[in-house]
Amino acid sequence: MKYLVCGAAATAMLAACGCPGTQDGSDADVRISWDYNTYTEMNSVKVSNADYTENNLCYPRVKRLSDGSLLMSFMDMHYGPNIYVRWSEDDGKTWSDALMLKHWYKAESTVGKDEVHYVNPDFIELQDGRIMLAYQWRYRYGYSDIPNTNNNCGIEIMFSEDKGRTWGESREVYRGRCWEPAMLQLPTGEIQMYVTSSQEVVNGVSYPRTMLIRSFDGGKTWQGKDMCGINDNEAISRTIDERYAYDGMPSGVYLDDGQGIVVPLEVWHGALVMDQTPIVVRTDLETNWRFDQEKILSEGGPDFPDKKEVNKDFQGYGPYGCKIGTGEVLVLSNGTYKGVEGIWTFIGDKRADNFYHATSPFTGYWGSIDYVGDNKVIAAGSEKYKDANGKTRYRVKVMTGRLNYSKTLEKGGLKMTPVQDFDRVSNDCWFVGKVSESSAFADFGYTDSNFEIGTYIFDKDIASFTPENSDAAAVLVSRGEPGNYENYQIISNAAGKFIVYKEYTRSWHKVYEGKTTVDISGTVNDKSDTDLGYGLKVSVPWDVLGGRPAKGEVLRAHLRHHYKDSAKEKPLSLLEDQEGENTDYPQEWLKLILK
Repeated sequence: MKYLVCGAAATAMLAACGCPGTQDGSDADVRISWDYNTYTEMNSVKVSNADYTENNLCYPRVKRLSDGSLLMSFMDMHYGPNIYVRWSEDDGKTWSDALMLKHWYKAESTVGKDEVHYVNPDFIELQDGRIMLAYQWRYRYGYSDIPNTNNNCGIEIMFSEDKGRTWGESREVYRGRCWEPAMLQLPTGEIQMYVTSSQEVVNGVSYPRTMLIRSFDGGKTWQGKDMCGINDNEAISRTIDERYAYDGMPSGVYLDDGQGIVVPLEVWHGALVMDQTPIVVRTDLETNWRFDQEKILSEGGPDFPDKKEVNKDFQGYGPYGCKIGTGEVLVLSNGTYKGVEGIWTFIGDKRADNFYHATSPFTGYWGSIDYVGDNKVIAAGSEKYKDANGKTRYRVKVMTGRLNYSKTLEKGGLKMTPVQDFDRVSNDCWFVGKVSESSAFADFGYTDSNFEIGTYIFDKDIASFTPENSDAAAVLVSRGEPGNYENYQIISNAAGKFIVYKEYTRSWHKVYEGKTTVDISGTVNDKSDTDLGYGLKVSVPWDVLGGRPAKGEVLRAHLRHHYKDSAKEKPLSLLEDQEGENTDYPQEWLKLILK
């Protein structure tokens, strides 16, 4: 089968473009395209330093390290009680056995016999190359002993000097009722640890805030102490209404060009539901979160626009943020976007505003996202499921997304690479390929006489009938301005046939067709062998597309992928659209700038 039932929603997407995006001041010229062939489910893992296999994986954090490896931290159940790491040396194709870092144990707390549990691990690679891991410890029963709760919970850290393969001793740096530590190091060397603080309990119910503690000496001391506590932390966000207070699950992003720091948060409460969540809070570098503590704790804050919801059409929880190579900020969060459940990612601009172009790699919750270089991001998430015996388990999902940017095109013919030599890992083409092992790449060029589209289709069983009823790539192209667009569709298949359509009153009308040379590796409509794919270049006369372009003209383009499950005439091919764009609104499509 070519299908991956992993996403909740719309599928298509774009990817790996080496060209930097251009900003129009309000929208990010980049999209995420999730790659089916990188999807992994982790239902169990052998634990290398213990004689068993762990059958629950939850709360993953996956990040690229400076040596090129990927490191993952996770816990084994919804509330711990044990935490682990594992790593990948091949971009997530394979993963090591897990290394257990902390195991629960029996102890005595203010309620008597108790257990110490470990929850919510997250990590950061520091400027000196060390990995710092932070997590919550708590007494299982003593945590709910409200008069003593702030003595029955805290944060510990530990360090690795070899990219997570071995770890030093853990030590406590914060004491107080809390959840979900996450770290950010500023260029000055200051380390900020953001934490959900539940230190205040009103009528037996948490009255949370998001706070931070700081280290100026590489993690040795925090707030100037070996171990700080509830009277030392600094509140950075609290949402208050007539019922209670909210805000938590932070992660920090340092913005480019001195624009400040942002922290995505959920507006969440154990008993109550808020309307606008998640949010992003921000501070400028001069203020650096040194807010009026009395005001933020009694009245809430910071005020708009320093606290804004991520997207008006989304309600979600468990957000996580990162910055991509060109400076735009991404927020991943589990929830409902326009009525569809999933783990969703939103692309913001370089100021961490205008979050839009939503894409969903898969369903789940409590995820993370990180920029891993080479114009790619990696997303991870948790999911509950029933095993073969009907028992509820937890698993981790991981998927890589390619980043695709608007492109500036130099005049000149488009050069194609032989399909057998095409590098599907690193290239400057647009990409679609989340819902099937079949995938499509596209690149663009132009001359004085033609607009050129080069496409590559990779599929183990190439099917080709009519252009639409094939394993094929199609590109929507729009010229003009909002309210006065002229829209075209160019589609081509493995037979080398291509058709150009023009849109008239929401219908396609054929205006041109032709044949082109195909570079194919494999056979067409033949299931007896395993194919690689094919490549071709289509040259469309500018006269067919409304006339020769002006210098500097900006086209809008949208990539589509037709794919079939078998090399048979019926059923009709399925259609995968670039996710994060609306085919009815060319202003949402990426730009092709004719230089």
